[in-house]
Amino acid sequence: MKREMSLKISLDEILDEGFDYERKVLENLFRFSGFVGKKQFKVIFLHKNVNTEKINEFVKRNENVLFHINSKITSKNCTAWFIIEKESNEHKYVTYRYKYIGTILKGLPKYFNVVKTLKEKDEGSNSR
Repeated sequence: MKREMSLKISLDEILDEGFDYERKVLENLFRFSGFVGKKQFKVIFLHKNVNTEKINEFVKRNENVLFHINSKITSKNCTAWFIIEKESNEHKYVTYRYKYIGTILKGLPKYFNVVKTLKEKDEGSNSR
């Protein structure tokens, strides 16, 4: 069963935490893309208080990784399969399947565990 396993994270948090944090997040995303599959993996970078200049700098710094992962940078809140938020927010019109409250670096392993479990389950059901 092929499903899109989109991940929504805060671009504001990535930029606020500095270059080392940014590098760690993007390295993880690059690895996840290979594990999940490029067609099923999508990253949504949601920003609230980031100007165009900072976004362009982020894209320029990380163009190689962003080229290899299916990514979208937006200021509009949208539906995602898994979301990571620093603090709990009520989303009146946004839907998601899984949600983690905490930092991105702590939430990425949680995302990976859910994906890994589902992939193992799918592979187990296909081998019968």
